[in-house]
Amino acid sequence: MTLRLVDASYRYAGTSRPVLDGLSLTVEAGTVTGVVGPNEAGKSTLCLVSSGLAPASISGRLEGSVTLDGVETVTVRPHELAQRCGVLFQNPTTQLSGTAVTVFEEVAFGPRNLGLGVPEIVERVRWALETLGIESLAPRSPDRLSGGQAQLVALASVLALRPPYLVLDEPTSQLDPQGTRQVGEALARLAGETGTAILIVEHKTELLARMTRRVAVIDAGRIVREGPTAEVLGDPDLPGLGVDPPAAVRLRRALASDGARWERVSAAIEAVGEWDGTALAAGSLIDSGSGARVGSGMPAGSDAPAAGAAPAQSAAPRRVSIRVESVVFDYPDGTRALRCVDLSVEPGERLAVIGQNGSGKSTLVRQLNGLLRPTEGRVLLDGRDARSLHVAQLAAIVGLAFQNPDRQIFAGRVRTEVAFGPRNLGLRDEALDATIRDALDAVGLANEIDGHPYDLGYSRRKLLSLASVLAMRTPVVVLDEPTTGQDARGVERVREIVARLSAEGRTVITISHDMRFVAETFDRVVVMRAGEIILDGAADEVFAARHWPELASTYLEPPLAARVGDRLGLGRTPTERRLAEAVQATG
Repeated sequence: MTLRLVDASYRYAGTSRPVLDGLSLTVEAGTVTGVVGPNEAGKSTLCLVSSGLAPASISGRLEGSVTLDGVETVTVRPHELAQRCGVLFQNPTTQLSGTAVTVFEEVAFGPRNLGLGVPEIVERVRWALETLGIESLAPRSPDRLSGGQAQLVALASVLALRPPYLVLDEPTSQLDPQGTRQVGEALARLAGETGTAILIVEHKTELLARMTRRVAVIDAGRIVREGPTAEVLGDPDLPGLGVDPPAAVRLRRALASDGARWERVSAAIEAVGEWDGTALAAGSLIDSGSGARVGSGMPAGSDAPAAGAAPAQSAAPRRVSIRVESVVFDYPDGTRALRCVDLSVEPGERLAVIGQNGSGKSTLVRQLNGLLRPTEGRVLLDGRDARSLHVAQLAAIVGLAFQNPDRQIFAGRVRTEVAFGPRNLGLRDEALDATIRDALDAVGLANEIDGHPYDLGYSRRKLLSLASVLAMRTPVVVLDEPTTGQDARGVERVREIVARLSAEGRTVITISHDMRFVAETFDRVVVMRAGEIILDGAADEVFAARHWPELASTYLEPPLAARVGDRLGLGRTPTERRLAEAVQATG
């Protein structure tokens, strides 16, 4: 079984520029091949073309060859393709059927449509749920899942079809760290035990280091690097392509001038069980021609663009305190998402809320702007009960960028989308135009002001939803998984926006599964488990070794820098910079 693309080019209907441009790639049976690259490089289109969905179901022109076992995908009927190649979309909510009452029925939807007998359907569903460790979700309503849970259910639905090929577009983007590791292990095991050929697009290079044999880098629709995983992910040109190398590689470069100290760090990386960490680091200083294949489309010496700025302000923002007092929240189906939560947030704080998928993080922050109202307890904004405030009053205080931008975006033009919030808060004419421009400049979408939001890729729609919140200039800004789907440049842009909002005195609250982003960007961290807060403190305290059991209990892992620093007896080193400084300070 082999998936092969040869000189494949693809342009969507109504466009003249190809999204894929002469791309060649092979995925052999029983192997996992990773694909990385900057946003808008063509990765999602590669998934659609590889699975045969484009052009069969998505209009466009395909040139070159795409074959499964030597059979051209364009000659295979769609229902036959579905049995040969399973595809997971970047946004799981577009993949769930919307017809199932329970998760079990959702995962059974595909096998039922294959006309299988009931015993085999049940066996396949149970196997898929167990493979991903989500058996407990079986009786839940698909409408009441967190983003990460929905992603796991969508993946289980694909696995239940048992196709010989899998094409996965960022399958772990919304998962907690241990969930990401579990999915990686399951997919690697699936490939090895069943011979499934897997093509996986991911921004998480640590995950690819653990599970793939080969990695390709795509930029502007072309393969610009391809080779063994360690060589490609250790390539010094990777950051210039908008790809963040694994932590082991970054640490190696931070200590490049000190071989003796690096040997200590390298041994610690191996000791804490970071898969392939030392192999990656060993290849981290290779020349671009020492093993990885270089394509003709490689931009020479390209640097990441400057990070975005938060919108300019004409006056100091209002400073707002937040008090969450004994809040309980039950969903209509009886699911208790919050269990007597108490939380105080002072004006100007940078607070990260972390925890496993389904721990209540999104439910908690939606109490702050009135999208959800407590079943018991209350939320106070500057001493005023949020239930006594109108929606417009709450919107002027707390701006919330959703985890899924497609649940927030509704307008037919980018300008209209960003203008909606500030216009409803009373801005008009030149002041409104200025805040729109400032917000779009901040997220790097100034050139898209007259475009349609759904002409943007998923990662840029995430940035558009952020711009819509920035334009409202609220004293409290809440970002639900702001780095999901972002390349290295996008993450740096979000980090810079958070820093500037904080410098202006605004309160910034984020939900994130990116522990590195949390440790490097936020001063205070709250850890949730099963609807309760189990840890609350400074980032270096929360990620200290004595709290690792609590982190593990909610499917979190401390950053690699924290684990290595503890192994070396260097104290609290939650960030790679802190670890490098501590190592260099030792004799």
